[in-house]
Amino acid sequence: MKRVSEYEFSFKGDLFWLLNGVGTPDVVLVYVPEGCKVENPLLLRYISAEGSDKESKALPFSNPRVLVLVEKGGEISIVEEYVGGDTDKCYWTNSVMEVVVGEGAKVSHSYIQNQSFNAAHIKWTWVQQESTSKYEHIEVSTGGKLSRHNIHIQQVGPDTVTELSTFHMCISDQTQDLHSKLVLDHPRGVSQQIHKCIVAHSSGQAVFDGNVQVNRYAQQTDAGQLTRSLLLEPRATVNVKPNLQIIADDVKCSHGAAISDLEEDQLFYFRARGVDAETARKALIFSFAAEVVDRFPNASIRKKVETHIRELLDPSRPSQ
Repeated sequence: MKRVSEYEFSFKGDLFWLLNGVGTPDVVLVYVPEGCKVENPLLLRYISAEGSDKESKALPFSNPRVLVLVEKGGEISIVEEYVGGDTDKCYWTNSVMEVVVGEGAKVSHSYIQNQSFNAAHIKWTWVQQESTSKYEHIEVSTGGKLSRHNIHIQQVGPDTVTELSTFHMCISDQTQDLHSKLVLDHPRGVSQQIHKCIVAHSSGQAVFDGNVQVNRYAQQTDAGQLTRSLLLEPRATVNVKPNLQIIADDVKCSHGAAISDLEEDQLFYFRARGVDAETARKALIFSFAAEVVDRFPNASIRKKVETHIRELLDPSRPSQ
């Protein structure tokens, strides 16, 4: 195995990446040797137990950093979860995860962000995939006053598969922000990305900036990108920027974006069958999220996320 320092990469122009490098107490290494298949999921849970009040001038600041090395033919499933100990406390989490997926290796990465509604959560995920490897990312982000996730994935070999499935939800005056970049440099690469978000508060805001770059030698690439958003309040805001840059000429690529409220005919379908309006509304909203939630490979994690989303959608829940 190479030295860990040889795998640490740098985004010199990004302030938060540099802050993490300076502030992290140590790097957690997850190492999967060649041909090793880890049977049980690895859970990385970060609990922000300390926090300050809104009036305080002190802000607890943490910089967790993880390096995942999966060698040739290795397989692992990782669950990365961020939890706030108190939903009203203020703190800042600035996290980095670097993933190196070796030739023919497979990584399933489940990411759950449920921080305090007054917290700032900045996250970097950097992935390098070698030939015939597969990286799958499933994400649900519902917490944080300000939450931003930067995902950078680079395919550095042919016949590589990348799947990104993300769901963000704002139920208060939150900002949920996803910036993703996929770089395909080799033949027969596959990348499929779906991003869904719900803004259920008049002061809520969601942002999606997704870039897929298919370079000159990435012939016979199959790349798809789709973002769909639900705005459930009159002044709710979503800004989407799907971006597909294609230089190769023998490719199959598509992208699309849709923004809407709940369809009246869908609500009518439920009402005509005796379902009250609130139950119908909750069912439609949850089914919108389920397309991503159902992709979590671990049943207990999937059930936990489903329960949490239903609790957030409960109209009797105190407003944040």
